[in-house]
Amino acid sequence: MITLEEILKIKYKDKLKIDKILLRKFDGISIDSRNIGKNELFVAIKGESTDGHNYIKDVFAKGVKLAIVEKNWFIKNKNIFKNNSFLIVENSVKALGELAGIYRHKFYIPLLAVSGSNGKTTTKDLLAAVLSKKYMVLNTEANFNNHIGVPITLFRLDSSYDFIVLEIGSNHFGELQYLCSFAEPDFGLVTNIGREHLEFFKNVQGAAKEELTLFDYLRESGNKPCFLNYDDTYVRNYARKFKLNNSFSYSYKYDTDVNGKFLGFNKNFNPRINVSGVNFDFDFTVSTFGMHSVYNGLAAACAGIYFGVSNTKIQNALSNFKEQSQNRMNVTEFNNVKIINDAYNSNPDSVKLGLETMKMYRTKGKIHLVLSDMLEMGKNGRRLHFEVGELAKKMKFENIYTYGENAFQIFKGAKGIQNNFYFKDKIDLSEFLKVIVKPDDAVYIKGSRGMKMEDVVNYLNNTK
Repeated sequence: MITLEEILKIKYKDKLKIDKILLRKFDGISIDSRNIGKNELFVAIKGESTDGHNYIKDVFAKGVKLAIVEKNWFIKNKNIFKNNSFLIVENSVKALGELAGIYRHKFYIPLLAVSGSNGKTTTKDLLAAVLSKKYMVLNTEANFNNHIGVPITLFRLDSSYDFIVLEIGSNHFGELQYLCSFAEPDFGLVTNIGREHLEFFKNVQGAAKEELTLFDYLRESGNKPCFLNYDDTYVRNYARKFKLNNSFSYSYKYDTDVNGKFLGFNKNFNPRINVSGVNFDFDFTVSTFGMHSVYNGLAAACAGIYFGVSNTKIQNALSNFKEQSQNRMNVTEFNNVKIINDAYNSNPDSVKLGLETMKMYRTKGKIHLVLSDMLEMGKNGRRLHFEVGELAKKMKFENIYTYGENAFQIFKGAKGIQNNFYFKDKIDLSEFLKVIVKPDDAVYIKGSRGMKMEDVVNYLNNTK
């Protein structure tokens, strides 16, 4: 619930008949005209594919009493809505963020923010699973981690929760600072720094500058605790530079608060990990596939130890974890063929982890790599894709299938691999795989979200 008085704290340029609104308390805040309640506040957001301003008539027809709209729209449409009430703002997205900050202040609930180049969504979900063994946790749904998704998550807060695990993401400089400004995290974890969104960050140093903004915020707002992955060079150097004494560290290589030891994979290729430190020493299994889970699982265990979750409950949470997304290292099977679906996101570092995973994977048959475009790689995109092909060849994979304009460079870099094929059409690729893949084989599928490589996964899974 949010009051009209609280809503009026946002910075707006004008108002229309605001004093005639009888409703002084609103049940919630919504940007979705399809399921808004009559006692909720509507915020009209202009997105990439739709504009909430186009549905103003619909929300008022449902009994909504107040809508936040942008000034440019209001000037053009005010004569149509003479009997309705608005708050008029320059930028409704910024207004949404302001409201989220106002709403966040209504609850004295600790918030752990998670950022990083790779693995932040799964790490966030693992953290929530572990901390839920002790606390009532509000967790970011899916990867709703941007200037729209973060406010929507915060609006789900109510007095039943006593902890928040919030994913924050960025693909442009300044976005994390903006999200921190209204989410106001009390703790932070940066999973790692890698070659992501290079079209905007230019290089890995740029990615580091942006991702470590979370630590900047925590350090500058009272030296709040950071969870430090000492196996990441950029995180480790940052911690040493600023002497983050009020923090908690974890590593497989360095002497830290939580020392990890990778014990190998079980038959489902889930990692087994030992953690040790002052007053604790125990093993656990992470029920997600591959090398990614080795790092994500250690981060989640570290936070659980810090917040006092018992060893047994940490073990239970991680061994019984279920991945929310069907595109994150999800393993399915058809006709005795394993399909490893890693088609949620892609950059050079996550591809490298995926290939390392498949190199260790044991199967009676062959391993087939299906690789698509890594998007937002900027001016170095051609070279980075070519290097992926070279890496696959260096690691001595024998079967590689590429799809996408940029993936043609992977095909070129992999020249010399025994079975190296390039496809311009996703259906042709799927049909070819259906013919060439045999029982006991494994198929690894990787690509950026925009390439929709789950289409290939679905095609294979639906093949009889």
